Amino acid sequence: MTDIKRRKFVTLMGATATIVPVSALVASLPSHAADLVDPESAQAKALQYAAETPDAAKHCSNCALYSGAEGDESGPCPLFPGAAVSANAWCSAYVPKG
Repeated sequence: MTDIKRRKFVTLMGATATIVPVSALVASLPSHAADLVDPESAQAKALQYAAETPDAAKHCSNCALYSGAEGDESGPCPLFPGAAVSANAWCSAYVPKG
């Protein structure tokens, strides 16, 4: 293999080694347009997810696990990857911010 071909090969391999992990990372990031949690899903049922909170003082937007911005109608929660939870929802994993 000539020096020039070897350099091109090594450069291509280095670029590929960088692109693959970055593309996997981007694909795993939550979408801003995520669908809301399906209350009938197994995960939602296991956590007793309710789209509207039974207790006005306890809701997703003031839960330590909720990572949506203040004032948003919904946001991400690590308990429901790939879906957004309603800011007014509640589940049994509720932990007050504090």
